[in-house]
Amino acid sequence: MLAPLPRLYRDIVVVTVLIIGVASGIWITQATSLSAVAGAGALFGAAAGLIAAYVVVHDFSHRARGTRIARHR
Repeated sequence: MLAPLPRLYRDIVVVTVLIIGVASGIWITQATSLSAVAGAGALFGAAAGLIAAYVVVHDFSHRARGTRIARHR
């Protein structure tokens, strides 16, 4: 989706998505009755954030590559 970004901006997007993922994981565990496992929520949020960051900055368009054909004479 956001693939042709410079390295700095890609890193900023990844860090932002990770922070949001960790914070939402902690928030979900605090909002439910599982408040004792905030660390597990943070890990789950970090994993979800990594997946989301990959999807956001990865270029899914496949470019056709030229192939060389070896011709024997």
